[in-house]
Amino acid sequence: MFVTFFDTCMVSIAALVVWRLSPFLVFFPWLAIACLDGLYLSSALTKVPDGAWFTLTVSGLLACVFILWRFGKEEQWQAEASDHFPTTHLVKKAENGQVQLTDRYGGYSLSIINAFGIFFDKAGETTPAVFSQFLSKLVAAPEVMVFFHLRPLEIPTVSPEDRYTVSQLALPNCYRLVVRHGYMDEVITPDLASLVYEQVRHFIIRRGAARKSLGPLSPHPSLARENSLILPPQAGENDNIATESSSSPSDKEKPGSIDETIAAQLARLQQAYDRQVLYIIGKQQMKIKPGTGVWRNVLLSAFLWLRDNTRAKIANLRVSADRIIEVGFIKEV
Repeated sequence: MFVTFFDTCMVSIAALVVWRLSPFLVFFPWLAIACLDGLYLSSALTKVPDGAWFTLTVSGLLACVFILWRFGKEEQWQAEASDHFPTTHLVKKAENGQVQLTDRYGGYSLSIINAFGIFFDKAGETTPAVFSQFLSKLVAAPEVMVFFHLRPLEIPTVSPEDRYTVSQLALPNCYRLVVRHGYMDEVITPDLASLVYEQVRHFIIRRGAARKSLGPLSPHPSLARENSLILPPQAGENDNIATESSSSPSDKEKPGSIDETIAAQLARLQQAYDRQVLYIIGKQQMKIKPGTGVWRNVLLSAFLWLRDNTRAKIANLRVSADRIIEVGFIKEV
């Protein structure tokens, strides 16, 4: 009975706010239907002393939990908004060709780690927070880096040809792999590193073949969907959008130089993969800002307690434990 009465009120609000109907046209139909709903509701409320109070209490508690979780997630998303920026805001290429942090993060040159680094990316759009924390704190980067993002879909399974999307970012030797999967697909397996390696390797080969056959002025249709090539963007442009630069005929690459570039990228990829594989995962801890009001502090504390006790544990990953690096960082809400 609560549901019917609630639906009546929501339709009336929609008629006033969305459909912009006159209050007089809304009030009288609402009053008639609300009286009928109230009649059935009052008869159902007579069962409350005999045990119906239990279901009302459970539903009230669940509603409070859902509202608390929504409130906490909105506060978390607002706090994480400052971490959403392209990779060019974090690193840049120096005059000597070395990659270094931008002046905002100290301007230090990055040391190269002989490893194939897989950064678990939660958002799948901009620079992962774990990547920015790793580079800014350790001032080092793996030789080859892959931002690994899982994108669940509301379907049972995704066909292999539509499951993987690879793109190259402005940062040298840095790729993004987006895996679209259904609720029956198993993605995180012990051989996850080999899967990521094969997808990046196939991407480099397909992109090179397209550049040789069609030239830099005509991107291959099959690679357009995969964000085939990302060049360093101009000021104010997002480096996470794939583009093909328009060059003059004198700037066209020769097939021999393209083959050398592909061979060098494949050799670097193979070398990094053979040396060691690192799974780099972020663990974000959240704390309440000083000076927060009492009630807001209580709500956020309850949300953080629920979040800490329901988040996925690092031990649940089905990958080699000795290859996992967990980077912890604190965010204030």
